[in-house]
Amino acid sequence: MLSRLVRHLPNRPDIIEVKYSGRSFSRGGIANLDQKLKARYPGKQFQILLPYENWKPGQWTTNGEDANLFSLLDHYDASQLPPDGGDPERFDNFIIYMRDLPAVSGGCGDTNDCLYQCLKMAYGTYSNMPQSIEKPEYIKDYLNLVRDDPIPIACIEKIERLARSIAINVVGDHTYISKSPAQRRITLTLTNGHYSLALNPDRKHPSFECKRPKKPITYQENEVKDTVEIYNGKEIKPITVQQFQKLKFSKNYSFILAKRQESLEKAYIRIIAERDAFLQETKKLGLPIDISLLDWNIKKTALWLFEKLSVSIPANEPLDALEAQWISKAMMGGIIWAQNNWKGYGRSYDDTSLYPSIQQSALNFPISKGKFQILKDFTNHRGYSHFGIFRASIEKKDTPLFRYNYHNVYTHIDLTRAKALGLQVTLIQDGASNALIYEKETRIRGSVIFGEYVDFLFKIKNQGGIAGQVAKRILNTLWGALCQRKKTYKTLTTSSKSFDFPDGEVLDSIVPIGEEQWRFQFTNPGNPFKGEYPRIAPFLLAHGRKFISEMVQPYVDKVRRIHTDGFILEEDVNSSPLIACAKDAFKTLKALKFEKEGECHVKNANQVHPSFNGPEMYLAEIIEALKGVILAGLQDGYGKESYLIKNHVNYIKKIESANNPEGYICYTAKKLLPNEESYYEKTAKIRAKYSHNPELAFRIIKVYDLYKHIPKETKEAPPRRKLTEDEAEDVLDELLGNKL
Repeated sequence: MLSRLVRHLPNRPDIIEVKYSGRSFSRGGIANLDQKLKARYPGKQFQILLPYENWKPGQWTTNGEDANLFSLLDHYDASQLPPDGGDPERFDNFIIYMRDLPAVSGGCGDTNDCLYQCLKMAYGTYSNMPQSIEKPEYIKDYLNLVRDDPIPIACIEKIERLARSIAINVVGDHTYISKSPAQRRITLTLTNGHYSLALNPDRKHPSFECKRPKKPITYQENEVKDTVEIYNGKEIKPITVQQFQKLKFSKNYSFILAKRQESLEKAYIRIIAERDAFLQETKKLGLPIDISLLDWNIKKTALWLFEKLSVSIPANEPLDALEAQWISKAMMGGIIWAQNNWKGYGRSYDDTSLYPSIQQSALNFPISKGKFQILKDFTNHRGYSHFGIFRASIEKKDTPLFRYNYHNVYTHIDLTRAKALGLQVTLIQDGASNALIYEKETRIRGSVIFGEYVDFLFKIKNQGGIAGQVAKRILNTLWGALCQRKKTYKTLTTSSKSFDFPDGEVLDSIVPIGEEQWRFQFTNPGNPFKGEYPRIAPFLLAHGRKFISEMVQPYVDKVRRIHTDGFILEEDVNSSPLIACAKDAFKTLKALKFEKEGECHVKNANQVHPSFNGPEMYLAEIIEALKGVILAGLQDGYGKESYLIKNHVNYIKKIESANNPEGYICYTAKKLLPNEESYYEKTAKIRAKYSHNPELAFRIIKVYDLYKHIPKETKEAPPRRKLTEDEAEDVLDELLGNKL
């Protein structure tokens, strides 16, 4: 039964939390519930949070906009996801936050003159200001506003006409792109009903290297107990989330999150081995790198190495707020597409280090300011594309070869590819700038900026082993680190006082982080990037999409899945592969390599189930989960002869002694969970029965979760093994003997 809990957040009556549970929710079902709320409350903003390892928020949307749901593929490169990773198809619960729409007017103080103060700063001194705006009341009178009224963003164009000598762009909760030709140009941020002047950020070169290694500590979060388990190489110790947050800022320790299904001890052994192996290999190349001196952190290692190998590279020119917004909107991931629920024989192909290969190529990337322009077309009179970012409308067609941008903001690479695919491309003509052009002098070749870095790491990667795996992770991390967005956070608890939103910053998300605790995430639209070279991101990603699109196009009628830098083709098992790949392709940048082949089921873009991923995959996991229940029960005081312990011991014995263990767990799954409703009914009863021990309930439900995910088509009774006549007589004697 659908359950809906509604409440105001503590000390934040302006934010309403709606938590849904009691069903299995599909993404489409969640979107439908979101639309119903929007229809009921048209004057609100909405954000949906989905339960992954922790809560993951989508973007804020309003009435008339589609629901925005978090997806791993929008935030991580495919190489960063585990082999069995991807987005779940269904969710047991989810949260929707509601808040009032951001104010479309700005003002602060008794007279709401913050916009006037920004104009005064823009002109430098009071004496430089045009007479028409030299006093705030002149502006209010011209706009027919009362003296103390805030100024709506819709009036900005009128203020430009009044001043005659300034162009005003606005970003933040709302956006205004100036059409004024004035040379004096400013960008304001409108957030939380307040205007502020966005200033250019200074470039920084942080040094991550420590003089002495920090002591590594592996950790895992226990969401059931709301604790964190840490391991220092000697003992495992549980601590509270609050204690952990304080420890993370220690100068003496580095905290490394253990991988899924990896024990803290194994994680500790792994990171020590990785550090030693990588240090040994880098010494051979003349640049020893000790990860322990870099906070045991892959991203910090990537940035440190890039600094070492790019000393002569020109500095990135700081972005202003408007250019930053265009770049942010143009950033989108690779092509993600699938023919859902396709089953057949497929072959999988993958590009070797796609993004690093683009980085070290002769292609150009901007590192200096572009120029905003109004153009009729993205090509010049000779038919060549202008290098830049464009506001454009592209004809919509159902094709796996092109990814559309939600904001209608594309690079010239995207527009060129769209045109090659026969799609109609039209630049948006509304009187505002529709092009951000980067001339030749603002750009630098990828081989110049990234060549040394890619070559250094690719040599180690090709040697394989532990060091090769570390090199691969560092190799794939750099571009994301150079384009990283800047975030700030505030925490709300039931006991904390209400806080003001940071000046000039936009609320991105609200995420529950513990019992009665919430983390608020903010972004400064005037300075949204933390990374050193954010301008490269839209163009690097666009080149990746173009390469995969061109590679797949000859086989478009055979493609069944595309995932960033790899794809699956439907092929004939008795024929040679459609694409001939070199045996050493995995050692060559940008070479297409053959991954694997076999019968497979493409459930969606995120989930592919080859034939060898059958019930046997679940066998060991189910046995381990059953052992977990037994241990948790014994620790809770259940005796060896208790029903709970004996029942789960018998489960393990039956699985291990079955003639066909895989068939047995499939049959058990069908009996235990005949339909979707039975899962939710039984897990609800378990939570109620073991409410005194959430850990034990969690262990039991984990067994049900594993049985739930065994494909329904395999849930058949295990085949009976026929006995020979002699075996049957032996069994009969044994049975009769037991009766005597």
